[in-house]
Amino acid sequence: MILLAAVFIPLLAADGDEEETSVTRVILPTKTDGSWPCVYYLLNSNDELNNIAASQWTGRCIAEDDWAWGYGPFSNSMDQFLVTGWGSNRMPLLVRRHFTLTADDINHISASTFTLTCSYDENPKVYLNGRLIWSAYGWNDNDYGTYRLNVRDKGWLKEGDNVLAVSLMAGNGGGHIDYGLTMTSPSAPSAIRRIDDTQENAATVVFDLQGRRVVQPATGLYIIDKKKKIIK
Repeated sequence: MILLAAVFIPLLAADGDEEETSVTRVILPTKTDGSWPCVYYLLNSNDELNNIAASQWTGRCIAEDDWAWGYGPFSNSMDQFLVTGWGSNRMPLLVRRHFTLTADDINHISASTFTLTCSYDENPKVYLNGRLIWSAYGWNDNDYGTYRLNVRDKGWLKEGDNVLAVSLMAGNGGGHIDYGLTMTSPSAPSAIRRIDDTQENAATVVFDLQGRRVVQPATGLYIIDKKKKIIK
């Protein structure tokens, strides 16, 4: 299961009174962050793929004893996606990736944006906890498509273990799959507001990037007078 560090991205309010921040977390990385762990299964034909029910392999509680443990991305050629070889001209591919969400994540789902990123070849179908959320026809070469989960999609997310699974059909020519998931959530507005002339000068007030006042700042990046500044 994977849960990577958050990245804080400042978003300036239009009126300049406050600064709001959003937090983007990589839930499932793509190859940009290196190879990614998964379990996978090779089928014999596209007919077999078409006849297998999604409920047999896409859900959270599916037994994975017969699945192979490995690392993605998958490709049938010596290209940028080759971590694990896949005979895509002969065998369809099933992939399952696990990730964990906390109770706090679930509480903020309505205000959060989940973005699926995918480079594929060919005909991918992506399932979240057993539910089909996205599919595409053909391939997108070495490019990446993105899809934002809608309200219904986000309703399938659960506290604890989750599974994002994908199927790929066998086809002529090349074949590959690389996909990932990010979560962007708003954080609380910072405590940066206009200070009356009767109060201390705003330039002397220091806040960290989460909007908390810092009395004795160490070396680092802070908000001073509504601007990001580095204290050395």
